[in-house]
Amino acid sequence: MILVLVGPPGAGKGTQAKLLCARFGIPQISTGDMLREAKRSGTLEKRYLDIMDSGGLLPDEAVIGLIARRTVEPDCSDGFLLDGFPRTVPQADALDEMLASANQGGKRIDAVIQLDVARPLLEERLIHRRTDKRSGQIYHLVYNPPPPGAELEHRADDRPEAVAKRLDAYEAMTAALLPFYEQKKLLHRVDGVGRPEEVTHRVLSAIGRPGSGGE
Repeated sequence: MILVLVGPPGAGKGTQAKLLCARFGIPQISTGDMLREAKRSGTLEKRYLDIMDSGGLLPDEAVIGLIARRTVEPDCSDGFLLDGFPRTVPQADALDEMLASANQGGKRIDAVIQLDVARPLLEERLIHRRTDKRSGQIYHLVYNPPPPGAELEHRADDRPEAVAKRLDAYEAMTAALLPFYEQKKLLHRVDGVGRPEEVTHRVLSAIGRPGSGGE
């Protein structure tokens, strides 16, 4: 099972990725995590390291190269879930070519899942999010209030102006991606509002794998 999970910041992709990976026994492949690990371990080429250090976006071939190496590891033999990639049609085309290559054994994506959450709710989820600086635990001032004495930090990218920019950027970047996958009959749009188990149940039903958790 090869899944692609997409959705705007605050849609709950991280939570759903963990639940779906546990359900199917496949690893979660986050491009952000891979890039940070490659930087930490010194396996990222210097030219790409310089781009990352300057705050720029790496070229698609660099990210595809990381994914190509990661997805031939033994734990990916039964599939994997891609979290955070692709975000554009050129990236999606490059991913298809990589998966279809002889190196990968002619693999293909089984389903692309888009978590749909209305923008006002996304803003509320993000803007009221706080992190305990001592434990790293994430809280929400409305839905999951912190305990007394927590030393809270409001991340810069969760402030109102930054949240608006993040959501605008996501919408602009993925505007053509969803129609691309819809045309390929791979796209499944799922209501991302509700308890995590309810959302997972909707995802499983949408991709024809019902029978776990839910409503």
